[in-house]
Order: sequence, then structure tokens, then C-alpha cells
Amino acid sequence: MEAGGLHLPHGLRAHLTPHPEAQPETWATQLHWFTIAALVGFAVPFVGSSILGLQHDLYLGIYFVAVLALLWAYATATRLDVRAVVLRNWKLGVALGVVVGVLLVRNVFSEDATPHPGGAYYWFELFWRGGVYGAVDALLLTVLPCLVVYRSLGGPLRSWRRRAGYFGASLALIVALTAVYHLGFAQYRDDGVRAPETGNTIISLPMLLSTSPIGSVADHMAMHIAAVKHTYETDVRLPPPAKAR
Repeated sequence: MEAGGLHLPHGLRAHLTPHPEAQPETWATQLHWFTIAALVGFAVPFVGSSILGLQHDLYLGIYFVAVLALLWAYATATRLDVRAVVLRNWKLGVALGVVVGVLLVRNVFSEDATPHPGGAYYWFELFWRGGVYGAVDALLLTVLPCLVVYRSLGGPLRSWRRRAGYFGASLALIVALTAVYHLGFAQYRDDGVRAPETGNTIISLPMLLSTSPIGSVADHMAMHIAAVKHTYETDVRLPPPAKAR
């Protein structure tokens, strides 16, 4: 082998050759990244909220950076085609998202209202603690587990058996990661994780049924925005809890 007219020793050629992660579509590789996600998902709330007791907006900023860095590393290392993920079955994902989203928002507004901040800070919270928080939660707790299973199964689900396998395995990973993440907060270690498990299972239905992330991401955002508006001081939907200013 020659490079620029120079003969490179075999060992040097191997050292200089890029080494993308081998076989990114295997169960071993995908579950490796799922395990990392579970560790990050537990560690950030456990340290930031339970141990350090950070103000909720500051905590969320750290959480967003940690999760987005994790997802970037996952996408890069496993050569994820993000455009294909977004466009896959997107019409069905949107339709399912609308149905589930309406039910979620109506459920939030069926609860007793609590005070929320006023002025510019209220609009900031709708964006930060509502929209951004909802999107990042959905990417970690629903989209990543579903991608792990979809890619491990080798892509398009052309039979009912493969669709059922995708649904069941993805749901199992969603339930596991949702529990691990919420147990990082002291409130859920005291009260249990049944409420967030139920809520995120419903939120995940659009992606479980369509393989499209659009509906589930939009629904998680809608639920968070509705909670900021109507039940800002909730001790269930928006950890860590906050008081209106």
C-alpha cells in the first residue's frame, strides 16, 4: 500500500485507519449504548437533584447538555441516519401523536390547578421546563430505546411477528429506562415510579405503533407545556418540583 508515494508499515497503516464502531446494528452494540443511557439517566438527576439540590432550571440545563451529548455520541458512533429516522412513517406518527396528545393534555387540565410564575419568567418556563424538557425526555426515554430495538432487529418491520417483537422489546426498554431515570429523584424513591411509568408508556405509543419519533416527542412536549401552564407545582410530572415565584 502506498500513501503519497510512501510505503507505510502495516502497523502504522492500522493505527492511522479510522475505526468506526464495528457492526453498529447488532444487539450487543445497541444494548451497550442503552446501558450507557441508563447510567447517564440515573446519574444526572441523582447527583444534580438528590445530592446537590440544584435550582430546577440550572439542573435542567445540565441534564439537557448531558442527554444531547449522549445522543450525539450514539448517533456518531453507530452511524445513525437521523434524516431517515425522522422521515420514517412520519404521517402515521403525526396522526397517532395528535390522538394521544389530546388525551394527555385533557388529562393534565382535569387536575386541580396550581399557581405558576408570571411575566417573562413564565414564558421562559413554558419554553425551558415545558417544550425543551419534554423533547429531551422523549428522546432519552422513548426514542433511544425504540431505536435500539429497531436497529437490532435489522430495520424495516415487514411482518407482524417482527412488529410485535419491536413493540414488546421496545416497551420493555422504555419501562426499564423510565424507572431508572426517575429513581434518580428522591421523590420517586419515596413514592414509587408507577405514575411516570404509566404516563411515559402512553406517550410512547405513537413511536411503538409507527416507529416514527415525531408523535411521541410532540406529545411529551405538549404534556410538559400543559403541566407548566396548569400544574406548575406538580410533584409528579415535572421533576424536580418547583414553586411558583
